[in-house]
Amino acid sequence: MYQAVHSDRSGRVFVSADYGATALDGRAPVPLESAIAVPADTELVPLADRAAMGLDRRGEPRSLGPTRWAVAALLPPGYVRTHLPSIDAASDVAPLEPLPYSAVAADSAGELVVAAAQLGAPTVANAQDLGRAITRRLGAEPSNKLLRQLARCARDYRCAAARNAFLGQGECALPLGAPANDAAAPLVALRRHDERAPLEPSAFRVTPADAAAVGIAHLAAGGSSVSFGHACEGEPLDAIRDVADAVARIRAASPAGAIVLRTSGSSAAAIGRAADAGIDRVVVRLVSAAGPTYEQVHRPIGFRWTDVRAALREAAARRCAITVELLSLPGLSDREREAGALVALLGELPPGTELRLADLAADPYALLATLPAAATIGIARLLERLRADAAHVRLAA
Repeated sequence: MYQAVHSDRSGRVFVSADYGATALDGRAPVPLESAIAVPADTELVPLADRAAMGLDRRGEPRSLGPTRWAVAALLPPGYVRTHLPSIDAASDVAPLEPLPYSAVAADSAGELVVAAAQLGAPTVANAQDLGRAITRRLGAEPSNKLLRQLARCARDYRCAAARNAFLGQGECALPLGAPANDAAAPLVALRRHDERAPLEPSAFRVTPADAAAVGIAHLAAGGSSVSFGHACEGEPLDAIRDVADAVARIRAASPAGAIVLRTSGSSAAAIGRAADAGIDRVVVRLVSAAGPTYEQVHRPIGFRWTDVRAALREAAARRCAITVELLSLPGLSDREREAGALVALLGELPPGTELRLADLAADPYALLATLPAAATIGIARLLERLRADAAHVRLAA
């Protein structure tokens, strides 16, 4: 059996050897039965004013006390959590910063483990090389507003796609400063776990010429792809003229480079225009494939779930590669209804479609409290069902 862990107010982590480990699978604490060693680059954070829960000698969930705070892990890319930390919150507790919190415990040797599954290859950034690369690039192109924004995202928010712009590898983000088209904040940040971005609306604006210059340079340096629609901006389809302009410039200079559009899928017509300009892949991110849940969590502005489905159909008709990015939350994503709706949506998409699971950044306890209670099958069983019932889809993280 795994052992409970907790932190004190200074952030030091302790093993509570006299308590078994619990985790939240839905709404109630359950014994934590499966975990992996804490991956490199994982960040441990104390959950202030939220007491850790453990299993007492009778196997019953019990609070460890108000001064023993629960501990959560923020996982690096390549992993998806299976459980949330189980907590006993104080009254009138302040909301948590919307982040992807995972349950943490200790094994029999006292080594920390996390409730997660590995779905992809982890990546490790070289901070020293990154710092030199940022300094060198900004010195060479001081007037490019997008480079300055990407430097901030790489340094302050550790965004991998911003970091790649300076290292000439992988996928490079090309945010244009598009407006948001949802009202999900502050409980939810509709982003992947590796996008710890600012929550305030973006104040910067980038010209298509600046975005294209960064994208062309990235592909010329050996980067695999460039992409619009990352977490430091809103919905790129709401700035489709600028997107199409930048895409056309990049495509003209780099015929072989991959150009990706990350979007809420709010407009099929805009998807078509992006495809005409030269987009290769459309990535649609969503918390739920069930219409009522989607509407409640995303709180879309100016579009509805039916528009998202139409946008996916348009991307398929234009023969764009498609990624459905499920922003996963234990207690929500692993409900029977949610799993069924996701399988049904994937069934409408062509073979070769990618399903990417990413941990939803949210205050999970506040978000789950807004939803009706429902039984769950667990994230592990959800993964099994997806592999069995949506075998034409490639599963990734």
